[in-house]
Amino acid sequence: MKPRPISRALSALLVASVLAGAVGSGRTLIAQSARSAAGDVQQTIDAARKEIERYRTAGGSAGVSDHPAVKWDAALWAYRDRYPHTDAAAMATVEAIRQLVRAELWDRAHVRVESLDANDAAWERVASVLYEEGIARKDFSYTSATLTQVAASTTTPTIKSAALLILGRMHRRQGDLGAATRTLEEAKTAAPGSPSADEADGLIYEIAHLSVGLAAPPISGKPRNGRGPINLETFHGKPVVLVFWAST
Repeated sequence: MKPRPISRALSALLVASVLAGAVGSGRTLIAQSARSAAGDVQQTIDAARKEIERYRTAGGSAGVSDHPAVKWDAALWAYRDRYPHTDAAAMATVEAIRQLVRAELWDRAHVRVESLDANDAAWERVASVLYEEGIARKDFSYTSATLTQVAASTTTPTIKSAALLILGRMHRRQGDLGAATRTLEEAKTAAPGSPSADEADGLIYEIAHLSVGLAAPPISGKPRNGRGPINLETFHGKPVVLVFWAST
């Protein structure tokens, strides 16, 4: 007796099942590859940090051409070619620039920064590295000019928000609270719900309610001895130290 032919519907179902399996396997391989790339980069970052820390501990100088950050910058930057347009490449990019900045190799760091496209995912973290540079140099001119250009030219909302967040932090540090608030509001609207937008929202609250010279916000709570609630207003005119802490 001959076997009955497979129906078209069953045949289509089998093909769809095979294709779905292939797609699922492909996604798994991509995920595994991404994890492998990130692990590879993280190992390099760990090795770089250990060697640079040993160099510093031994009294090595910053700003010199034989600083180990130069070697590790080259090693980390190579991941941009090895894993293009990936989170691993962004990780490596940020760390390479960070180590050059911390080594006070400003010109080398700027060459790397200026090679980045305005939509490079690394900008979401490179922005804070440039803020770190401005603090170290006591000069935010490069930070301001670079991030203003990135915010104006990028088409990626989260990058724009990250750049504006740092510009807002810069204005606040320089004492221009009006400019800080306006820029942080722009950061909020650029990418609502993003980490940068959430941080900008918190900074706006701090500027409005917790800046030096403002009255303390109303605070009340139950004391540890179990007695009646304590209200900050009852200590008006007396020296008070408030310590905020949390545990997880």
